[in-house]
Amino acid sequence: MDEFTYEQVIQALRNADAAGDVEAARRLAQIANSMTQEQPSSAMTTVFGDRPPAQEIPRQLGLTARAGLTGAAGIPSIIGDPLNQLLNMIAGREVFPPVSQSVQQMMSRAGLPQPETAQERVVQDVASALSGVGTTARLAQTLAPRAAAPLSENLGLQAAGALGGAGAAGLGREEGAGALGQLGLGVLGGMVAPGAAGTTAQALTRATTSSVRPFTEAGRQVITGQVLRELASDPEAAMRAAQQYRPSVPGYRPTTAQATRDVGLIAAETPIRGMEPGGRFLAQTSEANQARMTILDRLAKDETALSQAIKKRDEVTAPLRERAFAQSTVDPDTFQSAIALNVDNTVKEILRSPAGKRGTVDKTMRWAQEQVKRANTPAELYEVRKDLRDAAQGLLDKEGAAFSLAKKQLEQVIRSVDDVIEAGAPGYKDYLSKYAASSRGIESLEAAQAVRAKVLSTTPDPSRVGDFLISQPAFTRAIRAIKDDPRTPLSKTQVAVLERVGRDLDEGVLQRGAKVPGSDTFKNLSTANIIGGVVGKQIVGEGNPALQKLAAPLNWLYNGTDDKIRELLVEAMLDPKLAADLMKKASVMRVEPLSKALQKKALNMGYGSIFGLE
Repeated sequence: MDEFTYEQVIQALRNADAAGDVEAARRLAQIANSMTQEQPSSAMTTVFGDRPPAQEIPRQLGLTARAGLTGAAGIPSIIGDPLNQLLNMIAGREVFPPVSQSVQQMMSRAGLPQPETAQERVVQDVASALSGVGTTARLAQTLAPRAAAPLSENLGLQAAGALGGAGAAGLGREEGAGALGQLGLGVLGGMVAPGAAGTTAQALTRATTSSVRPFTEAGRQVITGQVLRELASDPEAAMRAAQQYRPSVPGYRPTTAQATRDVGLIAAETPIRGMEPGGRFLAQTSEANQARMTILDRLAKDETALSQAIKKRDEVTAPLRERAFAQSTVDPDTFQSAIALNVDNTVKEILRSPAGKRGTVDKTMRWAQEQVKRANTPAELYEVRKDLRDAAQGLLDKEGAAFSLAKKQLEQVIRSVDDVIEAGAPGYKDYLSKYAASSRGIESLEAAQAVRAKVLSTTPDPSRVGDFLISQPAFTRAIRAIKDDPRTPLSKTQVAVLERVGRDLDEGVLQRGAKVPGSDTFKNLSTANIIGGVVGKQIVGEGNPALQKLAAPLNWLYNGTDDKIRELLVEAMLDPKLAADLMKKASVMRVEPLSKALQKKALNMGYGSIFGLE
């Protein structure tokens, strides 16, 4: 960990900047500058922008001088600006410009550079405020030494308050806060920073930037990532799962709870749904349902497709059957003898078997024997065969019989009937073979349509009129029934596709299996407390309770930012990849250890005194 490449330093600098760690970013920039001998052009761009050091260093000195003069002119500006404003109000027009504006214009005409970037402007605010503290203390000591004693004794707290107030207000301005928001942030920063003044300079800087962090997009991303990490039962595993998740059903974006299978995030999904009144979770549910229905519809198609398949099968196979019957030359007596020789003997063998002693089998076999005796031609016996097939499939059970209970025995009788028909009408079995081949696809369609009909609930799809949501319990039962049926007409591929849809449905309702003990109200309040606690720490940090109470009246500043954080949290719960990115940004493991290691490298290189490191 002692050696880092220049590219790693630059990446760490970007991470520190995104995380709002100003102190780490400053030190990383200095360390990157120290490596210019290895990467001169990149280092110059990072530290000095587009200007070479020969131009940038004098410019920075000029900015420092400008800040000092601005601070020194603080008291005249405080007195002169209101007075000039009063005179302008009396005159009804701007006769006297603000003293502070005149001072700035004079310095510009004198050749002092102006801050150009957001960072330079904020630095100017802070430096001017600190200069003003020193100037005020020296002026008071000169004019009234006794009255100046309290100012001199508390000079450190004043400097911390000035740094915090000016820094927070300046950062708020650069991030789009209005005049009232800048004022509130200045007051809040002035209160928060002195509370951290007794600690390290890094803590003081964080106390200032934390108050502004909710106003920045990068800051809100870090806060949201911290909330997600607090909610997750295993943040690191959840991040990996979200990044690696591949949906079983394409065509929609899964929720973060579905992708991560993290118990904490699963439990948090319900209360976070309540933060989003726009119906985006309902829209996600509808999109998921439509993606699953697309697969079911592809398997089952519709009634029109089934009717067309049946019509096509009959158009191909019926002529084969009719041709075989038309070419038959067998006379009725010979045909009846063939029935007695084959079918009657098959029935007698079944009745003599142990199964034949069952009442249902005995009754069914005697009924079948009576039916075949009525046929005198192959065509007539084929029609009788239809009754035997219907009986085997249970279609005649409603007439009071229980023929389906003797299905196995009826299948034996049907095979003997087919032998008799083939003997009297050669070509008939060729028809049966082609009919069976054509029927496989039809039977698959019928089975898939039956599955679709069973799994649809009575809950309407919120986004598609006339459609209904798939019931996860009903779908699970349907899949189990198919897997338990060895004679299912569905192919292995079709069953595998249905199983994929089933897994996707299971993942979509994980919150049912991850219910937190206790009432839903308590669970929602607990989640809200976690979210509120993480966001609140960004306002006043984890300082003493008195400071938190002192800053409480200024919570109105964060009403808008709280809404943006909630929106980002909702979006993260709807997008696993975004959630993983935010949790990654919030992970201090990507900034702090690298920063510590770089400090050690700086000490080894002899730069410790420059950075104030020991």
